[in-house]
Amino acid sequence: MKQIYLIAAVGRRGQLGLGGRLPWRDPEDLRFFKMMTTGGQVIVGRGTIDALPMLHGRKVLVDNKVFTPEAFLEEHTDADSPIWIAGGAKTYARYLHLVRRFFVTKVDYDGDADAWMPPLWQQPSFLQQV
Repeated sequence: MKQIYLIAAVGRRGQLGLGGRLPWRDPEDLRFFKMMTTGGQVIVGRGTIDALPMLHGRKVLVDNKVFTPEAFLEEHTDADSPIWIAGGAKTYARYLHLVRRFFVTKVDYDGDADAWMPPLWQQPSFLQQV
């Protein structure tokens, strides 16, 4: 079974992004992201890949909506290393039902956003994960 995790930083109201970028700067969370995802496979959406710096030490995969999430994982990922779903909002929503563990950092930000985290606690898969 593949190890599939969600990793995100969200503002106080679930904000994820503004104008294709994070609307805050949190070096501690960036260090956490690097520590957790290095050596793994990171799946992101088309908009998120354009906003990311180079992610050295990770295999970065851009979600392809032609495939179902299950088919994409089967075709493009290795079973040997963890898979991190790392954004954006549409990618989180597409893979949510497959996620085993959630790593969500709450950031002290209450400003504007144009991308929001799907409400995890309202998803049946969230309540079933143990």
